[in-house]
Parts: sequence; C-alpha cells; structure tokens
Amino acid sequence: MTTTTAPISQRLKTETQPLHDAAEGHELQRALLKGELSREMYAAHMEQMLLVHQALEQALRAASQRDPRVAAIVDEDYFQAPRLMRDLAHFGVDGAVAKPTPATKSLCDRLIAHSETQPVALIGHLYVLEGSNNGGRFIARVVRKVYGLETAGVEWLDPYGEDQRAKWGVFKTTLDELEFDGAEADAVVEGAGDMFRAIASIGDDLVQ
Repeated sequence: MTTTTAPISQRLKTETQPLHDAAEGHELQRALLKGELSREMYAAHMEQMLLVHQALEQALRAASQRDPRVAAIVDEDYFQAPRLMRDLAHFGVDGAVAKPTPATKSLCDRLIAHSETQPVALIGHLYVLEGSNNGGRFIARVVRKVYGLETAGVEWLDPYGEDQRAKWGVFKTTLDELEFDGAEADAVVEGAGDMFRAIASIGDDLVQ
C-alpha cells in the first residue's frame, strides 16, 4: 500500500475548500451565524443533523469492523447524536421521531452503503463534521445569546469547549498517519465533498 505525496488532511482542506465555502455561505448557515434563525428553524436544523449523525455513527461502527483504518480514527467522543438528542429535548423536541428531508435521507442511505462498499470514504464524511466544530464554537456564542441558553441547546455546536483545538489536532494527526493508496485517498476526499454538498442540500430543503 502506498501513501499519497501530500498529507491527506492537506488534500482534504485544499480540494474541498470551494464546497466548504459554499456550505458555510448557505442562507441557513448565514442566518444562524447572524442570530437571525428562528427557534423553530434551529430545532428543525438540529433534527436533520441528528439523523445525519445517527447514520454516520451507525456506518462508522460497521466500517470499523471491516477496516482497521476506520477503527483507528473513530473515537466515541466524536459521536454527536446523544448531544443532539439532549439539545432537541431542551427545545421540547423528541429527536426519536425526527423525519428526514429528501436530502437527509439520500445522504443517510449513502453513508450506510459506504460502510459495506467503501468504508474509507466515511473518514472524509467524519472529517467534515469534526472540522465543523471549529466554527461551531463561534456559532454557539451567537446561539446562546439569541436564544438565552447556557450549555443545554448548544452541546452539539461546542462539544469539546476549551479542548476543541487539541481534539482537532489529534484527529488530523491520526488521519495523516493512516495509509491509503491513490484510489482510497480519492475516496476519502470525495466522501468529504459529498458531506459538504449534502449539508448545503439539506439547508435547501429546510429553507424552501
């Protein structure tokens, strides 16, 4: 097995930057960052992210049994579904009955399929969600102020608190220590791109 020339984390950052910018600049994300998103829409957004995280977590657990590289990078602390369930409960929403939008369902189906057909692609999907916690800390400050929250209701946006930088550093170091051949590295990058595109599409579903 050969490694790619550039660290995979650098490839992910560089090659998905346009998709990252598009997802970050989506109407829903802009409203969230500006504190202009209604409580109802914020909860609806969390419901969709709960379903995404549940599917990814299920897929990662299955993939960890098939590929040691997935097992090496997965940390149960990365799993956000329990935090999202608590955050939704704070808003009086039962996450157990959340229903997916078309874009959410499509993404979740792909994630589950990858666990059997292309496990390493899930590493790219996880990269996007873990990386989003860096910006999530700033969004959490806005959300706390706008909705009058403290910790409950924003756990998923700021899961690690002051440990965020360290957690992200560990994730990237572990990622760059994994070995992929050329096609596998491409699959990881495509997985990240898929997640960015899906997040934008889920936003489209919610604001229509």
